Amino acid sequence: MADLRELKDKATQLTVKGKLPAALEAWQAVVAADPNEGASHQKVAELFAKLGKKADAVRVYEESAARFAKKGLFFKASAVSRLIVSLEPGHTRTQEMIATLFAKEKRPAVGPSTPLGVTGSVPSPSIPAPSPVHPERSGEESALPSIPLFSTLTRDELKEILSSGMEVRAVAPGEVVVTEGSPGDSMFALVEGTASVFRGWGTPAQRKVAQVATGDIFGEAAMVSGGPRLATVLLEGGGIALEFRRDAMGQIVSRHAHVGQMIDQFYRERLLANVLRASPILRALPEADKLAISASFQPCTFVDGQRIINEGQPADSVHLLLRGVCAVSHASGERYPDLREGDLFGELSVLTDGPATASVAALGPVLTLRLPASAFKARVLATPAAALVVKATAQSRLDRTARIDQETQVEVELEFDEDSRV
Repeated sequence: MADLRELKDKATQLTVKGKLPAALEAWQAVVAADPNEGASHQKVAELFAKLGKKADAVRVYEESAARFAKKGLFFKASAVSRLIVSLEPGHTRTQEMIATLFAKEKRPAVGPSTPLGVTGSVPSPSIPAPSPVHPERSGEESALPSIPLFSTLTRDELKEILSSGMEVRAVAPGEVVVTEGSPGDSMFALVEGTASVFRGWGTPAQRKVAQVATGDIFGEAAMVSGGPRLATVLLEGGGIALEFRRDAMGQIVSRHAHVGQMIDQFYRERLLANVLRASPILRALPEADKLAISASFQPCTFVDGQRIINEGQPADSVHLLLRGVCAVSHASGERYPDLREGDLFGELSVLTDGPATASVAALGPVLTLRLPASAFKARVLATPAAALVVKATAQSRLDRTARIDQETQVEVELEFDEDSRV
């Protein structure tokens, strides 16, 4: 182990000093001493490329990609495949190898795809969850994991995404990958490193809310919905990410309708998972109703100050607040407590078939899940446990509005009495 460490230190020093031929020999010695060490293979390929030996670089990169793929490291293998294409335009062998290992070949027929940026307009079909084992895998490869979203695609679809739907992005230590409130036109997969997710970025309310690990996908909500980013993602130690841009993925969707369906389904499943964590009402639903609701809700984004519900007007749907904060106000000028993530609103108007008793507006960027009144009544109110929580919340809000209306009426009467004595 000490000898290997010394070999790596020597190879690194030669690389830093720019002594490329000697560095190449040193890294080749590291590979010979430890053939399973993937990073050393990468260094050898990089040095071949810098020395103008593209064929050798491609060969080593292909070996590296195959090694990553057979270990189940889909995104690492995919990132290497993009490096190969940069050296050998038109290269397809590596993409074919990765797609063969990870794609699922047989698909049910699907209808029109949902265009990226127009979610909710086409309900997702009921598609069985992908099997984690590919029919062609055997031996070591039979244990390869199913990759969220990507293992739901056919070999040809996945091969095209590997070829033209993504780019490798090197991220410097401390670099922000996406910024809260900014337009979102891509999603990412983290190939190397760890990232922190923040809300309230750059404000006194800034807080860390989640961690992104290697192999995780993030940013899909803004890419699909076309809305602003709802969080900031920062890589403290740097790393590598794959970026899937909306325009590139949109071109693939135009040729492969199934890809659009799978992106939409993936997006909805992720949203639904967040909803179930945040909402005790939806957690009480039977599994069949949860699945039905996932096909019924429409993700909606709102900008700061935008009205979502107007007092005095009927609400034709119920909103579940998934990201952000909303202000609730009464015509009297009274300000109700803000709505937070996981809160439901609009249910009172749907329950009573009457006008909304308060207005709701976005405070900063907001993402809600909108459920049509018909789906809300059929799936939520038909479940006793969920209906009980909804009705209790609605009654509390009715009582609060009644108190405000009564106080306002008393104030008007007092002002009238004072005027009459003048």
